[in-house]
Amino acid sequence: MSRPLRENLEVVEERGAEWVQCAVCGHRLCGAGEDWREACVTRLLPPGRMGPFHEIMEGRALLEERYCPGCGVSLDATVIVNEQRPAPRAAPNRVAPEPLVLDPASVAVVVLDLNTKAEDPSQPAQPLIRPAGVFLDKARTASAPVIFTVVVWEKDTPAGAVAGALARRDEEPILYPNGYDKFLGGELREWLEGRGTRTLVFLGGAANFALLYTATTAARTYGYTVVVPLDGIYAHSDYEMEYTLHQFTVLPRVAGRFRFSRLAAIDFG
Repeated sequence: MSRPLRENLEVVEERGAEWVQCAVCGHRLCGAGEDWREACVTRLLPPGRMGPFHEIMEGRALLEERYCPGCGVSLDATVIVNEQRPAPRAAPNRVAPEPLVLDPASVAVVVLDLNTKAEDPSQPAQPLIRPAGVFLDKARTASAPVIFTVVVWEKDTPAGAVAGALARRDEEPILYPNGYDKFLGGELREWLEGRGTRTLVFLGGAANFALLYTATTAARTYGYTVVVPLDGIYAHSDYEMEYTLHQFTVLPRVAGRFRFSRLAAIDFG
């Protein structure tokens, strides 16, 4: 006498004893009440065998399949979830400002989106305006070129002008790229080419928008050394500032092109 236990498995009674066996070939696995899984042939398979959405399980689970030792028919399939959790990530890398002496013949100062709105005391960029103006005067005295960007939607409006305290000169261009990466459109790269520029000093921000994207392109795509004065940039929160600076320290292959300083610690000579 036999009764089904599950697909391809049955319990057979014989001479007063009960056995669990393969319903296909009759191979006996164990006595009733024992764990029949231990008598199976077992394979651990990658998530690719789990179906069309297996990608989300990569690194998180395996498929455990059990087969009859007699005929190889599948008796069980179980997803084994990896209970291990990733180790907590270390705190973001901190950057240490250093004094720098830059060659004005190979430097350009790129001022990101410090337009007239930045002069409003309610704006996070407002505290930068006065020290940035002092730094720009030092750069101009050393004949280091200066270029400004403003967000494209402010073009041809009163807010499309550079903050007055930065004392922009007529020969200093204003670009209006249509993107956070100010190299979009090619005007910034075209202006830098032919000047022997090897180092870019960035002022303004916001750090996690214009600075992050533009400085990354500068270092990774065009090979510039990027100088970031920590008191010459801004973000809307400490987290956004921290994240941006951390990102600069971990960018594959180009993190070494980033230098960190303060406005008063950057000289030209």
